[in-house]
Formats: sequence, structure tokens, C-alpha cells
Amino acid sequence: MDLEQVRPEEDLTRYILHKNHFSILHKRVKYAAFLPAPNGETSVFRVSGLADIAIWEIGDKEVAGKRETAILGRADIPAFHVLNSTLKIKPDENPPRHANITGWPKEKSEQKLIAIELAENAKLYLR
Repeated sequence: MDLEQVRPEEDLTRYILHKNHFSILHKRVKYAAFLPAPNGETSVFRVSGLADIAIWEIGDKEVAGKRETAILGRADIPAFHVLNSTLKIKPDENPPRHANITGWPKEKSEQKLIAIELAENAKLYLR
């Protein structure tokens, strides 16, 4: 991976650290998983071409290990769903394969609508 633009056909994953970001009963990602952090960005990883075990290893090493918490699951989503909204994906490679979803509107209600759309198009994987 490098800092080249994320292509629409690429797969992204959003690691899930909070129980309120998914529903076991409905087997789905909740919109809160995609809402931007206070810095206005949503952290994701570029995972196209990786085996399932490698995707989990990135989460364990780069996300859980640095926060001293466990990965509960992940939300996989094709990049075109992000790019078809008003959002952009900025690769930063810090750590490797990392990118941020940027361009979120300021209004919380608008953020929620976009996050709902992303969650509806994401596939939930649990540990």
C-alpha cells in the first residue's frame, strides 16, 4: 500500500471496539460505528487482497494493542459506498494500510444520515 488514492473497488474495514456499534441479534453494523471522531475523521484500513486472518491481525496489532482493548468485530465496506457520498478517503499509511474518512458535514444530523447509509452497506464480522 502507499499514499495513492483509494480506488472505489477497494475494500475498507472499520474495527469495532464498542458493543453499541453493532447488533448481534440483527447481525448488522450500527451507524455509530462510522461516526467521525472529534477530529472530524473516521479511521479505516485498506484490506483488499488480505486473508481474513491478516485483517484481524492488523486490528489486534494496530488498533487494540495501542488502546489496550479488544476488537469486538469489524465492519467491511467497499470504498465506493464512502466515495459515493460527500466523503473522501485520505490514505496516511500511519500505520500501514491506514486511511481516514474525511469531509464530514458539520451538522450532527447530516453526519448521522451518512453514517446510517454506510452502516447499511457494511458487512459485520464478529470475533
